[in-house]
Amino acid sequence: MEIAEGEEVYVYYRAQQMSQSSVYMAVIDPRHGAYRPRTGLTEGWVSATAKKREGEYTVVRFSWPHFYEERGRASDPDDPNGEFYFKNSDVRPASEYPSPPLFFMPGGYRPKLSIISFRWGGTNQIVVPEQWGHTGSSCSSVFMESFIESAVVPRVGRNYEVWSVFVEDSTDLAKIADTAHLIFGPQHPARRAEHVCAMYFIYPTSFEENCVPTAETGEDEGAAHVDQKSLFRMMQAVEKCGIPTQFPHSAGFYELLTSKRWTHMMTLTPHLRVPPTVALPRMLIEKDIGEASSYALKALQAVKKQQAVLRNEDLAKADQPIEKGVAKLGFSWEALDVKFWSGEDGLQTALHQLTQVIEISGHLTGQPHDCESLLIQEYCPHDIELRLYVVNGVVEGRIYTKFCKIKPNNEFGDFQQHFEPEPVAAEWMGGDRAALDDGERQCREITAHWMTWVQAQICDIPPGIRFDYFIGRTPEKGKAVVWTLEICELGFSMLGEPDLPRKVFEAMFHHCMDKTLDGAVGVADKRPKVKNDPVNTQNASPKTSPKQGPAADAASPKSENGNGKGKGKAVEAASEILYINVPRGSKFQQDCTGTYQIESDRVNGLPVWKKTGAGPKRWIYNAKIDEYWYVGDDDEKKKNFNCNEGYIRCHGRAMPYELSDPWTIFDEEDDEWIPDQSIIVALEADALDAKPQPQGGQGGTKGGRRGGKGKRR
Repeated sequence: MEIAEGEEVYVYYRAQQMSQSSVYMAVIDPRHGAYRPRTGLTEGWVSATAKKREGEYTVVRFSWPHFYEERGRASDPDDPNGEFYFKNSDVRPASEYPSPPLFFMPGGYRPKLSIISFRWGGTNQIVVPEQWGHTGSSCSSVFMESFIESAVVPRVGRNYEVWSVFVEDSTDLAKIADTAHLIFGPQHPARRAEHVCAMYFIYPTSFEENCVPTAETGEDEGAAHVDQKSLFRMMQAVEKCGIPTQFPHSAGFYELLTSKRWTHMMTLTPHLRVPPTVALPRMLIEKDIGEASSYALKALQAVKKQQAVLRNEDLAKADQPIEKGVAKLGFSWEALDVKFWSGEDGLQTALHQLTQVIEISGHLTGQPHDCESLLIQEYCPHDIELRLYVVNGVVEGRIYTKFCKIKPNNEFGDFQQHFEPEPVAAEWMGGDRAALDDGERQCREITAHWMTWVQAQICDIPPGIRFDYFIGRTPEKGKAVVWTLEICELGFSMLGEPDLPRKVFEAMFHHCMDKTLDGAVGVADKRPKVKNDPVNTQNASPKTSPKQGPAADAASPKSENGNGKGKGKAVEAASEILYINVPRGSKFQQDCTGTYQIESDRVNGLPVWKKTGAGPKRWIYNAKIDEYWYVGDDDEKKKNFNCNEGYIRCHGRAMPYELSDPWTIFDEEDDEWIPDQSIIVALEADALDAKPQPQGGQGGTKGGRRGGKGKRR
């Protein structure tokens, strides 16, 4: 649509993309930008006046005068250079919205999603360590933008908003905690969205703000580390307003994980394999460190013996004195505040360093934290650490890591990692690949137990969570012993693993839209597996394109019947309507785009949806043979879907709109299925409006048709 010079418009404003040095937000009132905590719109539609058109861009001047950055600086509405370029696709005539404007926003407009983002607003800028990969650390703007670009925009386009709250210290958190019901009540503009949630991109710490141990955390003087008690009080206040936390977790569960209290609480649950752990009260340490050490060792020995009783293990071995262990602080990050100790004297030293005085960067400094107890664990001999990444209840990735030495200050160092098992077995497991496989098998089983425990805490499956395990060889070749080391909250480091960010971000978006996993395969019913392991599709049946006709089809191999796996879901529990958008590929593949309504049929224990309206008929079904979801046509319907053929497909037995893996499209030139990130299967009609993003050479555009393995025309 042509926009005339001087016409009133709305432009889609993204503060982070306007300037990398500072974040200017549109504020409802100047005081919202001048006084802490500063808050305003950082992504969304903002009123402006069109000045001119230059090719694919429209030059505008904002008509709203109040823009402030996170440190309180204001923009000058009269600045003669205050004109900005926006892509034509991000400019809409104000005449499209007949209602009067709501402050600087279109009147009568209801976003699909509003995110209230709590972010760091201190003077020290966040520095992202290289090991976090291209998504950045979870407190960084890079992380937030990665989530928006990879998960939100492809699903809802520009139909979302981000309201940011910038905090500097606990005083900001206290203000919000006391007034959240007034600030974020039903009248806040964010609440008009169909879905609203809060995300917290700040870290809780037990150390005093701005003290030396906090400032020495990371490379940015402890940026984004805030008082833990104030943070959780604020989160609870926002949640009481009816705004759910969708990153990282609800306040209670987030506190349970970051405090590490779960370690001593679950140490006597045998099947969870937590090392012998006790919580040593701070008051005992402050009274007499020597006496406190004796108490801790006595309690730790009792826990170890009771573990042996519960596991029916050798009690004589459990009675052997504990010689080595680790002492830890809760609310600690980046593997800091973990001390190895040997003997009671070593434990006393560790307690002194974690509560009294410690050397940091060549200087002695105090330990001003408010941890009411310290965690004391027995040291578990091991060969490697295995990190299992669980997304929407399924193990989606694994990384092998190892701290290869204990430093002179009794901290762990020389961190190394591998992504494949072969070098791990060769370099770290003495060539015993069978022991490594046995350890991984046990870890996956324990993960299933932990996920049921997680459900007991929050009545849902979180978008993402990470479990870290120790794996060690036993005297018997091919066997391993494992221990649960850590449970990491959503926002965990993915160590540059290439496929995880997309899966995690899509799961986060899924939860932002108030979806749960009620219809997914229960993790207690089906052991989590690594999804990037090869999937057996040897019985998949190739099929030709419509141009070849019945004769060619008859010549193709027939599929064999296989046995389905896992548990299905009743038709009544699935969504009645879903939407599919296949923006690329051949005409036959793109004809899969449309609205699908559930039928009474059920295949492989799962529902079948039929495309509505005129045009070529399409059905989406789950193949019993290989457990892929396929979109097929009359040919598959005539076979009562006892086949594994279709135009697009995706593996899994969760509902097709809940799958985390990308859908694939058949490329007949390469004779293979190719992931296509532009394919959307969702519950929102907006999915039909999404435009394909550049794929960097991925397939799906060469006109291939269908088939379990696929076949050339």
